[in-house]
Amino acid sequence: MANYYNFRNLNIIFVDDNKNMHLLMKSILLAMNIVSSRGCYDAKSCFKEMLEDPPDIVITDLSLNPENGLDLIRRIRASEQGVDRYMPILVLSGQTKMENVIEARDAGATEFLSKPVSVGSLHDRLVWMVENPRAFIKASEYIGPDRRRAMRGYEGMERRQ
Repeated sequence: MANYYNFRNLNIIFVDDNKNMHLLMKSILLAMNIVSSRGCYDAKSCFKEMLEDPPDIVITDLSLNPENGLDLIRRIRASEQGVDRYMPILVLSGQTKMENVIEARDAGATEFLSKPVSVGSLHDRLVWMVENPRAFIKASEYIGPDRRRAMRGYEGMERRQ
């Protein structure tokens, strides 16, 4: 049986340049009893909102204008304008080819969920994020959640200690 989480106090910013998606997301979040959510149409307004009232999670689409979602994720991970680089970022996109998922992961996305979205699928992904937190990595070429999913034993010469 899945654990029950009360997401009522969760503060969410969702970024999508489609007005209909804003209406849908508001309805889905309200159905999940999430009353503190804000929608943004672009990265600039997202950063403004994040500085005024830092959210608990950012949900973004990949196809935004003028910047895309990958640029937004990279800017958050770089802590641009002083935003919290450790912010969980959920990509919610209709661009679901494996290359899109890998690009989002490599940009620093915490999780990926494909459109169309439902109350159940979003709830399940948020529960997954709570129950399976990922370590945060800061390396020369990457800042974000650990991209490795399966922790397999590696016994080679370059094994991490």
